[in-house]
Amino acid sequence: MTAHEVLPDRATSRPLSAFIDTIRDAVGEVPEAVEPEAGYQMIARLSGHLAAMRLSVYASVAGQIDRERQLRAECLNRARAVEWTLRLLECRLAGDVAAAKLSVPAVSAVLARHLDGYWPAERALVASVEDRSAVEAMEKLARHYQRALTRGPTRPHPRCPRAGTRGLVALWLHGRWDRVLDTMDSRAGLGRDFLTLLAQSPFGRAESPGDEGPPA
Repeated sequence: MTAHEVLPDRATSRPLSAFIDTIRDAVGEVPEAVEPEAGYQMIARLSGHLAAMRLSVYASVAGQIDRERQLRAECLNRARAVEWTLRLLECRLAGDVAAAKLSVPAVSAVLARHLDGYWPAERALVASVEDRSAVEAMEKLARHYQRALTRGPTRPHPRCPRAGTRGLVALWLHGRWDRVLDTMDSRAGLGRDFLTLLAQSPFGRAESPGDEGPPA
């Protein structure tokens, strides 16, 4: 069995997996044709999830065992490819002249392929972290992921720094500014459905996002 075949159970003893599975299910399979409204919602959910993973899970394994560091590096690499394709899809849906020659089905197909590579690596990393961690530690990490998800960006930022304080602050700033842009572009409400989505997980209660500053 390879590392990518280690899949976390949807057990109530694994709150992080429960939250992540809920968001992954909400994103669903990328359709060949995406209407702008549905496309923006999918982009917001994926962008928020990838940012939350960087702020919580990836940060927690930066100095851990070699296998987890390798999985983290693979996740970050594959996530960047997903974000670049999300950015391209967003430009196409918004009518950007630079992306006008690309068809939505073609971009969606590329995004689906990148996600097919990303999800198994993410599952393997989360499973490894859960297998070695105490229940209390995993509950804390799940809450961290949850808070990051409700405050993260609603648009892809593939050029954003990947690590360090600079990266954390950049994600926080992107999250704030994206919501201003969403209002200006008549996309108000995107990225606000995470509380409802997380309430559907086996743990059923999501914390209020509040209005805190950038991560420490």
